[in-house]
Amino acid sequence: MLKMSSLFSFLGLRKSKSKLTKPCCCDARPSHESITIIEKSEVLCAQIEAEGVNMGAVQQIIQTIVDTHAALVKLPDLNPGDSINKLLGNLVSVCSEIHDQATVEKVLESARVKAVLPSLRKICAKSESCLESHWARIIIQGNGPEQVIGLLRSFPYYENYEELARMELCAILSATKSAPKKIAFIGSGPLPLTSLCLLRALKNVALVNEMSSPTRETFEEPEATVLNIDCDEDAIEISAGLIQALGVPGEGMEFSCADATSPGLDLKEFDVVYVAALVGVSQAEKEEILKNVALKMRKGALMVVRSAWGLRTCLYPEVDITTQKLLKCLEPCVVVHPMGQVVNSVIVAKIRG
Repeated sequence: MLKMSSLFSFLGLRKSKSKLTKPCCCDARPSHESITIIEKSEVLCAQIEAEGVNMGAVQQIIQTIVDTHAALVKLPDLNPGDSINKLLGNLVSVCSEIHDQATVEKVLESARVKAVLPSLRKICAKSESCLESHWARIIIQGNGPEQVIGLLRSFPYYENYEELARMELCAILSATKSAPKKIAFIGSGPLPLTSLCLLRALKNVALVNEMSSPTRETFEEPEATVLNIDCDEDAIEISAGLIQALGVPGEGMEFSCADATSPGLDLKEFDVVYVAALVGVSQAEKEEILKNVALKMRKGALMVVRSAWGLRTCLYPEVDITTQKLLKCLEPCVVVHPMGQVVNSVIVAKIRG
């Protein structure tokens, strides 16, 4: 701890041995000396607070986020194109970088970043939907299943989805003794790549059962199905058309146009229910949705919630499932944060009785 004498020395001040014989002409306000002490002490506090943090890097990240948002709001639309692809690609790269906690906190606590985050997340969500719709329509035009598969794999983020699905499946298998047979995906969108990746993995009986129960000697064929749920009729129509064009690899994919909170949505038959990152835009909204979905599921089933961490929260909102409201219906099992180019974190929770 700094001694008072050391503080005065750092500030370049000395204790006066005698009182001022002539008061300052502005003695109704704080004296010049006291103002100097306050100003220099603020500098000292800022330096101490920023110790160990590269403020240059912090300011650069902040500027990138703010400038990117300013450029995005000026675009005529959010359909894929050179300008938006470059802007979002750079933003995702910056937000996927790994920094120490102090640096991340400095960026996220910035008033400039806080001011644009709600709008930026909405833009990212809308642009993601536009990108998926654009590519889904291209993929559907493929001449036969082989060409459709080739076009599907040419999607710019195909490998990211594969990596994310592997990460999520490992998290799921760490929380259950058997591989899931029936999965529902809420917020599947127009290009249901995660559902396809999960379905393909579940069809690989030997691999999945070995991961979930290594001591098992015989394998039973799981009747793997994935129900894709979205409240957007266009998204369901496009994704269903794509799966039909895909042929055999798409067998087991089902579709339903419904809202996550719809009273008629029954999820009790599913072993795992996914809730996509774009379902709900705030913690309060997500809490209400997750609680509602949990009540539609059976005891012991698993809910997979996509979230974000670190600077990735500039792209997707972080989800806290440890609130009192959610802990009444969910038992947290696993949380996984990616370190590479995968953006979303994964939370696996078990439904309480």
